[in-house]
Amino acid sequence: MVLHSPYSYPFRGIKYFLTHSQLWCHVLLGLIVMLTFSLVAVILLFLFVFPWQAHAFHYGALHFPEWLSWLLSFLITLLEVATCVLVFSTIFLAYYMDIIFAVVFRQEQISGLNIHLYRGVCPSCYSCVKSFVILIFFRVCLLLITAPLNLIPCVGTIFYIYLNGFYYAWSLHCKYFDILGLNFQQGKHYVYQNRSDYVHFGVIAVLLEMIPLLNFLTPVTNVIGSALWACDIERFAEPLEHPRNFLLAPAESPTTNLSHTNYGSMKSVDEEGVYPPSYNEAVQQQVQTTNIYPTAPVEPYYQEKK
Repeated sequence: MVLHSPYSYPFRGIKYFLTHSQLWCHVLLGLIVMLTFSLVAVILLFLFVFPWQAHAFHYGALHFPEWLSWLLSFLITLLEVATCVLVFSTIFLAYYMDIIFAVVFRQEQISGLNIHLYRGVCPSCYSCVKSFVILIFFRVCLLLITAPLNLIPCVGTIFYIYLNGFYYAWSLHCKYFDILGLNFQQGKHYVYQNRSDYVHFGVIAVLLEMIPLLNFLTPVTNVIGSALWACDIERFAEPLEHPRNFLLAPAESPTTNLSHTNYGSMKSVDEEGVYPPSYNEAVQQQVQTTNIYPTAPVEPYYQEKK
């Protein structure tokens, strides 16, 4: 088997959620709370903020025509509604992302990763805050900054979906990188080397979240899709293309008197200006000596090299 096309995982997330009732009991209560708060926010905004903004445009210092005041107020209220729903869904996902990844990894029988999620489904406060900050930065801030692009017909909307899609897909895999032990720069390196895959996933995920009514469910299914993608990477990614390779940081400058390291070996020398093994050479040496991917299948080629 091989990895599926990245753009298919948001759809696979929807199918997985509908066919695996084990997920329902974990996220249903939180989903109901999120929907309740979102509906209350929509009602309050249209009952109080919408008319107040229209009167402010018409009778205020700007003195817009009445029809234009109500139109502008309606468009601004829609943006405010979208922002409120996005904030509530972000708070929801910040807590439930750990749970979703844990349940999906269990169901898909992904083992060999030293993560706390397998000890229970209740995430730690630190993990929740970290996920919330990442999602807030990537989703809410980027949405507010790029929202004016939608005023440019066609081209602006395409650019808006592209920007939000790429960074949204990246944010959904921050939990996976955290499980592997990658820091921010290592995760960034992997994401940018696979930019097209993350763009394809993110564009479909953003488009699904733009569909009315369905966008109440797609934040959850997109996380499920990203978890399924991570499971397939663990199973089927080529060893040299696995994100765990980025835990082995290549040296950036010449070194002297190098001793044995855990990714290659060099004897101590007195000669200055000796470079360590290149990054690819170091990874190939590690692959040839041991299987460093506990969840990846061991190919016969690597077994012969042991």
